[in-house]
Amino acid sequence: MRYETVANEIEHRKENLNDFAVGVNRFIIGLGKKVLLANQFAVVSDTVFGNVTSTGTTNSFLLLWMGAIAYTLQIFFDFAGYSDMAIGLGRMFGFHFLENFKYPYISKSISEFWRRWHISLQTWFKDYIYIPLGGSRVNSKARLVFNIFVVWFLTGVWHGANWTFIVWGLMYFVLLILEKFFHMDEKMGKFKNLYTMFFVMMGWVLFRSDSLSAALVYIRSMFGFGCKGFMDAYVIQYFKQYILYFIMGILCCFPIFKNINRIFKKNMVYNLLYVVCMCGILYLSIIFIFSNAYNPFIYFNF
Repeated sequence: MRYETVANEIEHRKENLNDFAVGVNRFIIGLGKKVLLANQFAVVSDTVFGNVTSTGTTNSFLLLWMGAIAYTLQIFFDFAGYSDMAIGLGRMFGFHFLENFKYPYISKSISEFWRRWHISLQTWFKDYIYIPLGGSRVNSKARLVFNIFVVWFLTGVWHGANWTFIVWGLMYFVLLILEKFFHMDEKMGKFKNLYTMFFVMMGWVLFRSDSLSAALVYIRSMFGFGCKGFMDAYVIQYFKQYILYFIMGILCCFPIFKNINRIFKKNMVYNLLYVVCMCGILYLSIIFIFSNAYNPFIYFNF
């Protein structure tokens, strides 16, 4: 958070019952994202990624894709849940924090994805790295490419001193250059979202892997080179155990519930059901916290 965002409210904020209620609601939603969704996907992704080393994998084709999807959902609900809880806590005490995640998985280009994902981080890099370098107002394409390269190289380094993070950042540099100069996203037609999510998911495999060689083994095996068969017992086990979490997680990546709430928010019966649902999410989250193993925020690593 920038000081200017909250400067006025530090001195002049006014707590009120409406803001407190909105804050509690937002906090519960964030808690549910973390405990009821992210933690469940973590069980699948940790197992799958744990079976991949720099020398090979013991996972089947379908399990590798299940693990990649699980981590894609895990990191989103972990990060977004963390942000929701922070926004909710701030609102309870009169602070109006900015949004940090705006349904990034509905994006139809890599550029759009980074306008929706971790907005505070990208805004910082834009204002303190990209613009001081000259931004897009430069005299040559070579200089513009250099500016974008610096930003995404530093974005990778910022996440950690590991080649996986650096290559992850440079992957986005290449994709953004292809979109900016060759309009690759526009050439995808009706498949823009699939194209975007494919590369986002490949990026998360890089991001989650222990080493660059392990990431290459994982990605290669996702396309049938080195995987242990098409399907194994873990696929069936995880499908039975977590299919409802996957369905709910995917649905929550879209603004479906937000739109429903906007349409019916003036209906008293709906509002009563909404309160019951919020209480249910809070109750289940507390139960899950006490019954499951400790699973810290991915966000804490950065």
